[in-house]
Amino acid sequence: MIKINNLNKLFKVWNEIIEIFKNLSLEIKSWEFISIIGPSWSWKSTFLNLISWIDRNFEWILKINDFNISNLSDDEITEFRWKNLSYIFQNFKLIDNLTVEENIDLIVDLNNLERNFSTNDILEIVWLSSKKDVYVFNLSWWESQRVAIARAFVWKTSILLADEPTWSLDQKNKKIIMDLILNLHKKINNTIILITHDEEVAKLAWKIYKMWNSKLELVKNI
Repeated sequence: MIKINNLNKLFKVWNEIIEIFKNLSLEIKSWEFISIIGPSWSWKSTFLNLISWIDRNFEWILKINDFNISNLSDDEITEFRWKNLSYIFQNFKLIDNLTVEENIDLIVDLNNLERNFSTNDILEIVWLSSKKDVYVFNLSWWESQRVAIARAFVWKTSILLADEPTWSLDQKNKKIIMDLILNLHKKINNTIILITHDEEVAKLAWKIYKMWNSKLELVKNI
């Protein structure tokens, strides 16, 4: 479960103060799959960075799984993040000079994390078994996208943050990626927060929120 109370976030650009979020509160239950839609200037990625504490410059109270993480040190935040959050980044953040297997195993092995899947199993699920020993710089965009998804699901966390996981894909491949994410979600019962500008992708979630005017508006609730 994620509880956000009174999130306020400002940016200062030259002499102008831009209010990104104002008194934003949200509760996301365990195992929910929500999507957040909005145009590129609506600070959707910033919102994910705040939840994951990649960006810590804000005022609010954040609880994850009933644990208040607002006063943790940087080292404690890093440890908490690895054990509770995984992330599908829009630009993947893969390491080009490592193989597919090494990219998937690196975080798990360095942090001694519990797994949802073996590397071989997750590669089979994302149709990349034959690419296990291939260096990432030799992969196509479409293959790199699936490596990023495999890495996000391979270790056991309760929350997955997905930043535009279908961007740059045609309709056929968007459906393939979303079917993959939905099937993995059903297997491990994690909480997913997915941001997108694509309304058809957003409709696959249990709840849809629209980000606008520094707030989140619930527009669909199954």
